[in-house]
This record gives sequence, structure tokens and C-alpha cells, in this order.
Amino acid sequence: MTKIKLGIVGCGAISQLNVPGYLENSNCEIVSLCDTQYERAESRSNQWGINPQIFTNFDEFISNTDMDAIEILTPTFLHSEQIIKALNSNKHVSCQKPLSTTLDEAKRINSAVKTSTSKFRITENYLYYPPIIKAKQLINDGAIGEPNMIRIRHLRGKSSNSYKLENDTNIWRRDSNKNPGGGLYDGGWHHYATAVNLVGEISKISAFVSKNEDFIDETPSSTIFEVKNKKCLVSIDYASSPEMYLRSKYYSVDEFFEIIGSEGTIWITRCTGEMLDLPPLIVFNGDKSTHHQIDSDWISGFKGAAHAFIDSINNDSHIDMDIDFSTHVLKIALGVYESSNTHQTVTIS
Repeated sequence: MTKIKLGIVGCGAISQLNVPGYLENSNCEIVSLCDTQYERAESRSNQWGINPQIFTNFDEFISNTDMDAIEILTPTFLHSEQIIKALNSNKHVSCQKPLSTTLDEAKRINSAVKTSTSKFRITENYLYYPPIIKAKQLINDGAIGEPNMIRIRHLRGKSSNSYKLENDTNIWRRDSNKNPGGGLYDGGWHHYATAVNLVGEISKISAFVSKNEDFIDETPSSTIFEVKNKKCLVSIDYASSPEMYLRSKYYSVDEFFEIIGSEGTIWITRCTGEMLDLPPLIVFNGDKSTHHQIDSDWISGFKGAAHAFIDSINNDSHIDMDIDFSTHVLKIALGVYESSNTHQTVTIS
């Protein structure tokens, strides 16, 4: 295996979750960091015990010839320009979700991907979260028959954890000129990608999105999707209990997934948080239930995503969340708002 020389763009809060998987991978070496705040990048290098080159200018960073690949962890409105420049510089690119803010940006990225020999993917940690990986395996093995309904519950609350956010983490997220939506765009991306990963592409969307004083907070909201060419629906609910503490080592949110099939049901009882005192994954088949006590630490999904990116480069293999998959998820994310704004069901082309 070749040791991949990796650069990290953006050393904010999410880097604390995205980078550890690369640090522990023996086939990867982080050789450079880029952040508009030199001190923040320097602090991260000390935190991670590495001695990379540090840049504050992206163009200088991407011109570094001693670098094979990059992980982009910057605000979404910067993604398209940075992705395209990186691909044009012959770097393999992994970019934190969401893909971009508009479909026009996605088309430009697509053109750059198609003319590049480098690999490209969107980083989506939920696809590598062990209980979701296990659920997909069980579905593929026919453990619950043919899925006909997925229900996802996303709950916001208070948290007493020590996970530290940067002071500027949500400034751009609250700017409607830089971010096309709030929680159902940024956080909702995880759920849309997970649903597509489990049961296939979405063909129709009906949604009701609440607007609150805080641009990010879009609770209560609800969406329902029709799965393409299948008799299967996906229902996602977003709610908040602002005065209730949620058990979580990370963000103060919690998820619950239920996948219903013709022969049984799968529960995934946690993800970002750990609200329920239940096994991470339970399969119900009539009068029988099977409990799966597997790794359910949220950071494991980030680590799995990091390892998958390095492996795909070394093995020249396909990777999840490529340009076609991520463009489809972007259409879902934007379609949710279109449906809510027009009070109509939206069809995805």
C-alpha cells in the first residue's frame, strides 16, 4: 500500500471528528493544513501531534506538489470553487457534505469530475456508522423481507457534553445568502443520504418546513419521500425539546431509525446521541427479537469514511457518495424546501 499524503482544508469544529480516522490510518500522512486562521491550524497540529505545512491561502495550499489528496471541511458556499481547483490540480478530493449550495454549482463540479483522473466523493459519516452498515447488510440478506417504510426521527435538545464548537461555527449557516437552508439542508443531508443508501433513489417529495427566528432551527418539520420504482416510503420528522438534556458526547441531537419490511422490522436506536437505553440495533421477526451489541460511537462513522477514502485511492476502487449520488441527495435537499414553499409534491428528475 502507498502512503497517501493528505491535506486538510478547514480546521474548525468538524475537523475534530473527520481527522482522527486519517491520523490512525497507517497508509495516510497529513502533510498540510489550510485555514484562514493560522493560529487555529497551528493549534490543531499540536492537538494531533503532527508537523504539517500550514497555509492560510487556498491557492497556495492546492499548489503544493507534495500532496496526493485533500479533505475539504469548509463552509458549503466555498465547496464548488475549492473542489474544482483541487481536481484541476490533480488532487483526489473528499469534501464534507453538503455537495454545494445550488444545482448549477453541482453541474460545474460534475464537469470537473468527468474530465479529471482523480477521485471525488462527498464525506458522509452516516454511511459508515456501524449500526447503519449492519442494517444495510441485514436488508440485503433479506432479514426483514422487502422494505416498504423507513421512519427517521431527529430530535434537538440541550447537552452537557464537552465537545467544543468554534465561535464562528454557525455564523455562515445563519446567513441565507450563503446557505440555502437550515437544519433540514445541513443536518437533513445525513438522513436523505442514509435513506438512499438503504432503499434507493427518491422520486417524489412532500414536505412541511417550519421557519423560526433562528434560521438554523426548522422544527417542527416533516418530510415524506417516495422511493423510485418501489412500493416504499421514507418519513423523516424533525422536532425539538429545547429544555430537555440529551445524552450525547457530541452535538445535542438524537436520531432513531425504523426500517419496516414484509417480514420484520429493524430499529437503529441511536446515532449522534444516546437517548435510549436499548441495544444499538434490534431486529424484530414476529415473536423473535435479535439484539446487536455493536460499536455505536458516532465518531466511528467518521473514521470509517476516512479509511474508505484512503482505501479507494490505493485500490483504485469505487467509493460511496460519488458525484452522481451526491447530486441526487442535493436534489432531495433542495426539493424539500421547494415542496414546502409551493405546498406541492415535487418530482425529482
